[in-house]
Amino acid sequence: MLEAIVGRYRVRMEDTGLVLTHPSGMCFDFTTDETLELRDFISVYRKALLMLEQETDPQMERIVIKDPVQES
Repeated sequence: MLEAIVGRYRVRMEDTGLVLTHPSGMCFDFTTDETLELRDFISVYRKALLMLEQETDPQMERIVIKDPVQES
């Protein structure tokens, strides 16, 4: 069994497929086919996902660090 942390989720591969578990206890159990379909979906929408705002805690103060190479 392979296990990793992705963001807030614990991810593990089992014989039946992929299991995502949120710290709240909510669990998503994907079959092998569902896992591959999810991968295909993410591949198609990768650019759109990268452009989304990625705020995970709206209460946290936002700090923007500018790249000094781009400012030159």
